[in-house]
Amino acid sequence: MKYPIVILTALEVEREAVLLHLKNQTIENHPETGTDYVKGTFSKNNMDLDIIVARTDQTNVNAALETERVLEYYKPEYVFYVGVAGGLKDVSVGDIVIGTDVIGYERGKAEDSNFKPRPQFGASSYGLERFAASYANSNSWIEKKKELTETKFAPEIKTFTGTIASGEKVDASYQSDLHKHILQNASHALAIEMEGLGFLRVCQTRPSVKSLLLRGISDLVNDKGEMDGIGSQPYASKNVSAFLFGMISQLELNSPQQTEEQKEKDKWFEILCKLYPRGIEDKGIWLRADGDLSLIPNGTTGKGQWIEATRLLKLNGGGAITFESLKRCMLEDFPNNKDLIKL
Repeated sequence: MKYPIVILTALEVEREAVLLHLKNQTIENHPETGTDYVKGTFSKNNMDLDIIVARTDQTNVNAALETERVLEYYKPEYVFYVGVAGGLKDVSVGDIVIGTDVIGYERGKAEDSNFKPRPQFGASSYGLERFAASYANSNSWIEKKKELTETKFAPEIKTFTGTIASGEKVDASYQSDLHKHILQNASHALAIEMEGLGFLRVCQTRPSVKSLLLRGISDLVNDKGEMDGIGSQPYASKNVSAFLFGMISQLELNSPQQTEEQKEKDKWFEILCKLYPRGIEDKGIWLRADGDLSLIPNGTTGKGQWIEATRLLKLNGGGAITFESLKRCMLEDFPNNKDLIKL
């Protein structure tokens, strides 16, 4: 069974906002687990596009389990995780965050009077993330967000691209130990939520599936109770769902104009970003493949490093490293990755 697009949410309020964009809705159940999915259609270019919607419930563990199950069953070309998040910096209620990557901030080693963080990472598909950023500046979205804006929240819906923090706890106070820990170990994160890490870690094992994490800001941590009381979650869910379907309306599905060579290049880049989301030093991959670390700026994101790294490889630069030596080391790390084996 194969459908082009799967959309995942955690909460019912988020799923309801997604389903408002679909018609011809029916319930389908997984043949083994009985998990319920909503199948609907979305009108795109005078055609009805089949879309599957699944709800994972909260926490990264549940998100990972349900993401694996739905990807294995439906084998989509695109998978999106959408919903609400708390704002950490720069954002306002109603804004949208395109999650370039996610940092799992809770993992670490607790010592007598010290905690040494051992963060985990995941990354959205680079091409899809860039497409979302482009759509955020389109006339279509500029006009659409004017219709969505509610005056009791921020005067304008803004879109941001950046890192999202993900853990198993709700951050509801600036004074909490949790919030101080996040500021110390994930100070660059724009938002915080509870499912993105599980979602993107599973997508990491299926690099050929294009994946994207999208969040609507429903509170700013310290005002969570107040914002929930005036309907911020339905508002944020409505905004991020409208953004998603605006994207989908402009998305190219299996574009015939794209050459096989370009498809292979895109797939190669996606695999690098997803298997090594921290960049060229992740698992020591670049050094092990005889690459020169000094030739690539390490002050950028993992994706930024891979952009420069693949450029150097195409120019036969980067040290003694080659595509073949890099692939050999990748297969040592991920010997059973089907997408990697196909390259």
